[in-house]
Amino acid sequence: MIKTVKEFSNFDVFAIVKELDSVLTNGTILNIYEIEDLLIVKINTNFGKKNLIIKKDSRINLTEYDYPIPNYPSQYISSLRKLLKNRRILKVFQHQFDRIIVIELSNKDGKPWKFVIELFNKGNFLLLDEKNIIIVAKKYRKFRDRDLLAQKEYFFPKSQGENFLTLNMEEFCDLFKNSDVEIVRDLSRNIHISGLYSEEICNRGNVNKRLLGKDLSDGDYEKLYESFKKLRNQLLFGKIYAHIVFDQQGNQLFVLPFDLEILKDYDKKDFPSFNEAVDEFYSKIDSEVLKSPKDQGINNQIKSQEKILRNQQEYLEELKEKKKKYYKIGDLIYANLNSLEKLYSVILDAKNKGYKWEAINNKLQAAKLENLDGTEFYEKVIPSSNHLVIKINNYDVYIDLKKSIGQNANDIFSKGKKAEKKIQGTLTAVEKSKEKLHNLKIEKDSIETEVNFLIKKPKKKWYEKFRWFVSSDGFLVIGGRDASSNETIFKNHIETKDLVFHTVFPGSPLVVIKNLEAKTIPVNTIHEAADFVASYSRAWKENWGVVEVFYVLPNQISKSPPSGEFLPKGSFIISGKKNFIKNAKTELTIGLKMTELEADSTNSNKIYYPQIISGPESTIKNQAMINVDIMPAKSSGLTKGKLAKEIKSHFIRNCDKESRIWVKLLSIDEIILFLPSGISRIKSGN
Repeated sequence: MIKTVKEFSNFDVFAIVKELDSVLTNGTILNIYEIEDLLIVKINTNFGKKNLIIKKDSRINLTEYDYPIPNYPSQYISSLRKLLKNRRILKVFQHQFDRIIVIELSNKDGKPWKFVIELFNKGNFLLLDEKNIIIVAKKYRKFRDRDLLAQKEYFFPKSQGENFLTLNMEEFCDLFKNSDVEIVRDLSRNIHISGLYSEEICNRGNVNKRLLGKDLSDGDYEKLYESFKKLRNQLLFGKIYAHIVFDQQGNQLFVLPFDLEILKDYDKKDFPSFNEAVDEFYSKIDSEVLKSPKDQGINNQIKSQEKILRNQQEYLEELKEKKKKYYKIGDLIYANLNSLEKLYSVILDAKNKGYKWEAINNKLQAAKLENLDGTEFYEKVIPSSNHLVIKINNYDVYIDLKKSIGQNANDIFSKGKKAEKKIQGTLTAVEKSKEKLHNLKIEKDSIETEVNFLIKKPKKKWYEKFRWFVSSDGFLVIGGRDASSNETIFKNHIETKDLVFHTVFPGSPLVVIKNLEAKTIPVNTIHEAADFVASYSRAWKENWGVVEVFYVLPNQISKSPPSGEFLPKGSFIISGKKNFIKNAKTELTIGLKMTELEADSTNSNKIYYPQIISGPESTIKNQAMINVDIMPAKSSGLTKGKLAKEIKSHFIRNCDKESRIWVKLLSIDEIILFLPSGISRIKSGN
C-alpha cells in the first residue's frame, strides 16, 4: 500500500528552488511570522508581495493560502525580524543536491549573509554572516561530525551517498556490484534518493527491484544506468509537469515535478508550476493542524470538567464507603468490648512479664485454634508500630496498643465523622461542577462554527496593487500608493481618453479615471474621483475637511522638467488648462464584499473570501454588504492599526450569521492597506 509522502525529497528541493530563485531574487523581506512549526516570510518581489512558507522538516514554497498570523512573535522571531527585515534576496539555491536551501541576502557592508534551511533531522533555520558564523538559529545542537552553536562557524553536513548530479557509469556500477542488498534499497541509500525514485529507475530499466546488486548482470547495470541518466536529465533539463497524485479514494499521495511511469495509472491533477502544486498539496495537510473549529477550546474545557466531575464522584463514593466502614467497625468494637479488652489485657500482661512478641503471637495463634474466648478476633501483632491487628466482620482493624480499646473505638468513630463532613463538602463541589459543565454545554450549543480549512486567496486583478474603486457610474478609478506606484500609473496605465487628478498641493496620489470605451465621463464620477484624491492625500493627515483638486487630460501631463531642473520621483509637469473642484471632501467609506471562491473536490459547500473596498460613500454603499464611514481626526482619533481593528469588529457585529465565519478571516493588515495615513475616527456605519 502506497502511503502519502509529507516531506520534500532532494528532487523536490531542486525543482522548487529553480522557481523560487526566479521569483524571489531582488525581492525585499518585509516581515517574518511563525505559526506552529511553520515560518512565513513576507517578501516584496518584482512580481508583487509574496508569502514564502517553510515547514521546518518538510518543504518550502510560496503560498496563496490565508494562514492565521499570530498576534505576538516569539523571541526567536523577534530576533529574526531585527536581522532580516528590509534585506534584499540575492539568490536562492540548493546545496549539493541535498535537502538544504540557501537564501543569500544583502548586507549593508556589501558582504552577503546566508539564511540556511535544513529540511532534515526535524529541521532547522540558521542565519549566517559573511564568514559563515552562526548569528541565530532555531535550534542549537551538537552532532557527531559538526556543532550548531551561536557565534561558531557553520559547516554543511556531509552529503549522504554519491553525488546524484555527477555520477558516471563506472562509479554507478561500482556502488552495487558486490552488494547483498536489494537493488531498489541500495539505489536509494547509495545515491541518496527517495524510494519512489529508486523504484522508478528500476521500472524504467525493466530490472527486478528485488534482485541483489551482486546478482545483476552487466546488461542489467547498463539498463539501470541508462534509466538513472534519463531521470537525471529529466530533472536537470526537462520541462516541469507539476501534479498531485491521488489514490482511488481521492486522497493525496504525492506532489511531483514530473511524471513517473510507476504512477501512470493513478489519478492526477496538473498545475502550471511546481510551486502551485506544492502549495495546494501541503495546504490540505496544514489545514488539519492549523485550523480547528472554534468549539475546540470549549470541547477541551468540557472534557476537563467531565474528568473533574468524574473524580469528585469517585471520591464521594470512597467517602461514603469510609463512613459506613468506620461507623460499623466502631459499633462492632463496642458490641464485643469485653472479649476485645480481655485479648488486649492478655497481650499487655504477657509483654510486661517479658515475653517476646514472637512467643506472644505463637501462644495466641494456638489459643485461637482452641477457640478460647477473645482470641477469635486475633490476627497478629505488629511490633514495629506497636499495633494489634484484629479481624471483625471481615474488616482488618489496627488497634493502637498505647491506647485503650475504648479510645481506639472513639478514634475510629472520629474517622467516620471526618468522612461524613468531607461528604458534605464534596457534594457541594459536585453540584458546582455539574452546573459548570451544564453552562459549558450551553455555550458550546450556542457557539458559532469557524472555517476549519485554509482558504486560497483569490488572485488579484492588475489594478488591485494600486488604490482603486469603481464609481457609481461603473468607471474604474485607480490611484498611486506612493511615488513608485504614481510612476507606474503614469508610465503604464494612462490612456488617451482618461482623466488625471491631483490636489493643488504636493503629497497626493496620481488618480486616473479609466475610460477605455471613450465614453463621456459623468460629473458624478468626476466628483467621486476628486473626493478619492483628497482623502488619500496629505490633507487627511493634516485634518483638513475639504481641499481643492484639479483634473487634466493625459496629454497635459509629462515627466519632462524645464531645462536645468530636476523632477523628483512621483512628480509630474502639468501644462495647459486645469479643471478645478474646490470642495473635494476628505471622507471615505470602507466597505466589505464577499467573493465566492471555487470549491475543491473535498468541499462541496460554498466558500467565500472577504474583501475590502474603499472610496466615496455614494458608490461604496451600493457595492458593499456592510460599510463604515471614516474621516480625519485630531489627536483624539485612532491610529491605522487601532482603526482597522475597530472596523473589523464593526463588520463582524453587523454581518448576518451565515457570513460571520468568513468575515472573521479578514486580516487587520489587509484593512490597513485601505486606510489613509494619519489619525482617523469612525463617523458612522451601515
